[in-house]
Amino acid sequence: MLAQLVTEMHQFRIVLVASFILSWFSWAVPGRGAPADFYTVLWWSLPLSSLWALTVGVSAYRFGRKTLWMLVGAPLALYWPVSLVLNGIPACYWHGNCV
Repeated sequence: MLAQLVTEMHQFRIVLVASFILSWFSWAVPGRGAPADFYTVLWWSLPLSSLWALTVGVSAYRFGRKTLWMLVGAPLALYWPVSLVLNGIPACYWHGNCV
């Protein structure tokens, strides 16, 4: 019983660290240049944010209330998706001349 509890806690810590890494990459990769690289936002940040959300959802099913700690990474993981919802995709992306 104790070994199973230790293993479950170890698994949760691995998933927790993985979710923080996913959320950080989801935020950091598109923001490398100024202004943001919208190609990277659409093709890297959104899939990474979706993967982060999937990780949190599966962890909520598997680990229960402990998953609330993963929501610490939510501002980073959801920064670019929320930014796109609020501001939209700029016209320069469609014209291919974003600087």
